[in-house]
Amino acid sequence: MSSYSFEITMKFKNRGDMEKAEDWINDNIKGLWALEFLGMQEEMSVDTGLRSQVLNVLFKFGRREDFERFRNEYVMGKRPAAAATKKPKVPEKPKGFFARLFS
Repeated sequence: MSSYSFEITMKFKNRGDMEKAEDWINDNIKGLWALEFLGMQEEMSVDTGLRSQVLNVLFKFGRREDFERFRNEYVMGKRPAAAATKKPKVPEKPKGFFARLFS
């Protein structure tokens, strides 16, 4: 029996959004994870006054690193710290004759 210690509940406007989250998890998470559909609810938009159906989903993770990565990168939209600090080194092009002449 697997144990999931880290959980996050999310609301999605449609099934396509939920499937995008599942695809992201499949591509980026290394440990155990599970998805539990909690149900649907009707919410009213403050701006338009229209009602819409919202899917409530519980994501469970077995590792803290996977949970934090999903929460930070997917839910909050933050970029990974390692990718933000690494910049590809561009080799410095040797100066040509005219560049040395005019510098």
